[in-house]
Amino acid sequence: MNRYALGKLLAWMEERGFPSFTVLRPENFAWLTGGGDSTVVVGEGVAWLELAEGKVTLHTSRIEAGRLAEEEVQEIDKVIAHPWYRVPEVGRPNDLEHDLTPLRLVLSPEERDRFRRLGRDAAVALGEAMRAAEPHWTEGELAGAVAEAALARGIQPVVLLVAGEGRIFRYRHPLPKDRPLGRLCMAVICGRRHGLIANLTRLRAWGHPEAMRLYHKVLKVEAEALEATRPGMRLGEVLSTIREAYGKVGRPEAFEEHHQGGLAGYRPREIVATPGENTLLQVGMAVAWNPSLPGAKVEDTFLIAEHGLEVLTEDPEWPIVKVEGRERPDILCS
Repeated sequence: MNRYALGKLLAWMEERGFPSFTVLRPENFAWLTGGGDSTVVVGEGVAWLELAEGKVTLHTSRIEAGRLAEEEVQEIDKVIAHPWYRVPEVGRPNDLEHDLTPLRLVLSPEERDRFRRLGRDAAVALGEAMRAAEPHWTEGELAGAVAEAALARGIQPVVLLVAGEGRIFRYRHPLPKDRPLGRLCMAVICGRRHGLIANLTRLRAWGHPEAMRLYHKVLKVEAEALEATRPGMRLGEVLSTIREAYGKVGRPEAFEEHHQGGLAGYRPREIVATPGENTLLQVGMAVAWNPSLPGAKVEDTFLIAEHGLEVLTEDPEWPIVKVEGRERPDILCS
């Protein structure tokens, strides 16, 4: 169990006078259990947790009880295995009625270490696949290479996007198709392991004349976002900085064309930054900004640490470029 999370949830329950509480959402299950996976079908939980009198009971079917108790959860006080053909009523209150996202946002030291390992492995996996790519590959082939490299490291792609030269200028969320990469490609992964999700994007070019110019524009936008991402700032205030930065690079319309990211953790974005979003940034939160233009995007996952921003999704083999004194991933050019 994640004792840090359990303590926060029990205190939250006491404040609201809840003698019991049921956790059904997979992201909350992972948070509370210290990385346990309650899913078989992606996004659909096959188990739930009941908190009452300081004890935690795992409810699931007889199909899953043994596996979950042995492989996904530890220190559970009780396991109740229900017949697979009869789902009992779930207790109220529960996390379908009450949003636990605010409780998850500040990560414990153990969660931060887990995020560091995940971020490094996700970046290396994506970099490995991108370095292997060739212009004649299809988007689907690159997506397969990314998925293979990620899964080999125990990382499940919950978002996997690929665009070649023919689609990168048209779509912000390009699901991979049977199209050749051509002279320019982008790959995006949101990879989950032990509940946490690392988000990152990388670009590769084979002599594309426009790629570098566009990419440097989004790097300038990102630089202002990263500078504004510090404890005490509101999420919406950082977003205002991003909006202004698009104007400075001559592309104010791009702000309206795609969301700009937000807080990361147990979902690709725990909270998407929107105008006026009032969440206060704190040490221990994770962020993932993704400024973009048609043809270019930059994205990494960062931890807000005591000493400043710490990039979690760093690949030591990927080329870098310095932007406002900060090392950022460059386009891989061939």
